[in-house]
Amino acid sequence: MSNSGDLQLNENSRVGHRAELRNVIMMSIPVVITTSSRAVMDIADFLMIAQLPTHDAQAAILPAQVIMWSYIVIGMGVVSLVSTFASQCLGRGEPRECSTYAWQSIYVGGVFGVIGVALIPFAPALVVAIGHEESVQHAEIAYLRIALLTAGPTIAANGLGWFFIGVHRPWITMWSALEANVVNVVVSATLIFGLFGFESMGIAGAAWGTVAAVTFRTVRLSVTLLHPSVDKPLGSRTAWRPSWSRIKKLFRHGIPAGLQWTSEVVVWGVFINILVGRRFGTAELIATNATWQYLRIAFLPSMGVGQALTALVGKSIGAGEPERAMREVRFAVWITLAYLVALSVVYAIFGGELISLFNDDPTVVRIGAKIMICAAVFQIFDALGITYSAALRGAGDTFVPAMFFIVTTWLIIVGGGWCMIHWYPALGSLGPWLSASVFIVVTALFLRWRWQSRAWMKIDLFGTGGASRNEEGDESVEAELPLATGGACKS
Repeated sequence: MSNSGDLQLNENSRVGHRAELRNVIMMSIPVVITTSSRAVMDIADFLMIAQLPTHDAQAAILPAQVIMWSYIVIGMGVVSLVSTFASQCLGRGEPRECSTYAWQSIYVGGVFGVIGVALIPFAPALVVAIGHEESVQHAEIAYLRIALLTAGPTIAANGLGWFFIGVHRPWITMWSALEANVVNVVVSATLIFGLFGFESMGIAGAAWGTVAAVTFRTVRLSVTLLHPSVDKPLGSRTAWRPSWSRIKKLFRHGIPAGLQWTSEVVVWGVFINILVGRRFGTAELIATNATWQYLRIAFLPSMGVGQALTALVGKSIGAGEPERAMREVRFAVWITLAYLVALSVVYAIFGGELISLFNDDPTVVRIGAKIMICAAVFQIFDALGITYSAALRGAGDTFVPAMFFIVTTWLIIVGGGWCMIHWYPALGSLGPWLSASVFIVVTALFLRWRWQSRAWMKIDLFGTGGASRNEEGDESVEAELPLATGGACKS
């Protein structure tokens, strides 16, 4: 009788674990498509500007984007916690509280957008200070002046996207991203090449295409937020009031993530613009830019799994089931490792051929092929780093990982890259890339240790230890929310 009972328990456990794995996969699919769509947007822009008569735009677009993202990711880090709060509220049985955080992300985006416009006059001086070739500088300035306009809508759209992922409706986020890609391609192609009677704008046309795409996506998600299918279970139409207490919570737990991401973007900006671009010249810069397009194909889908995992972990913790959260993390690790190991084999074997699709200059192909081998090795560890970082964010554990990350990026990528340049100059740009690889390995191992230490179990984002009333004093309202394993609400 005892053996029979044990067998039944084991069978129930296996069935439950299979259901959890399916849940991770079904949550991940639309989010992977969402994050990958941004890679498609950037690669599409890169392919279009590659058709221009000179290579200046190819060399300029990634450095200009890095400068732009150095500012935007501060706000994106703040609103990334919308998913954590929304998913934990969902797990706590407070679905109507979720919507309040969606609205706060719109207000945060608006503030960052105003500041972004104020930064535009400083763009030329910053580009000149970096010191690329003069023709490349002109292209960087042309792109950056326009791209800074994307700060507000990008942050707001990301916050709304995180909200829908947090309440387990990722298909809404996915459709908005795919539709924005169509807008980007149409507008960018029209303005880059001067189609339909418009004047050819070159690289500036790619920037305007991005502005149009992210603005469309913000409007699209805002309209969906007000749709009856969202309002009925989540009370989204009545949750619009600004809430300073909730904004403070987003900043308190999101600023570490924002500073981490800002440090990452600034460090990679130094890496690309100075350690590679200024030190080794345009050919090495183009090879790095081309390699970066393939890195996006690798890490953006992994980030998609990570974003889905943040929502899953948040809901499990909110429901008081940390062991389920740990199982979900293991499933996500297996998924991302399988994907990136397969991709690493392709990059290691066909790296040169892949680089030649963007630029067939023999020097660029030779340099790029070596960097692709380097990428094939480190992106396996990147899968671990992205997954465990997302899991910790779902638990609200952002401060310690962020501080570790900020210190090691500057110490290993910048400091180590500088040492490689001066100690092994014959390696060219491969030297800094090797240093960056060491950083990714070290970070992945630390984040795995941090998650396994279970320090995140002591974190209580709401300071209540259990289900609570919302901040206006109303009772939380239970509601059945459809898990995002089917179609999206499309309004």
